[in-house]
Amino acid sequence: MKRNVYETLMNKYGNKFAITMAAAKRAESLNELSKPLIKTNEVNLISIAFEEMAQNYVEIKNSEMLKLLSANVKYSKYTEEENA
Repeated sequence: MKRNVYETLMNKYGNKFAITMAAAKRAESLNELSKPLIKTNEVNLISIAFEEMAQNYVEIKNSEMLKLLSANVKYSKYTEEENA
């Protein structure tokens, strides 16, 4: 899998756990004799799933909900004390 494929997915969904779970489910489907939705020379099922997601053939349901679940982390005074 190319690194820019993963970066594309992170920019689109912003949740590495959801991306991983969706790719695993798609890879499982591919393993059970489903055919890839894209033309690729890749043999790794996870890589195929990531590429399908990056090319919008496979999407995560409720992706808008993922954006609401993302933590908004701010700089903390505790971080300053640890660095001192």
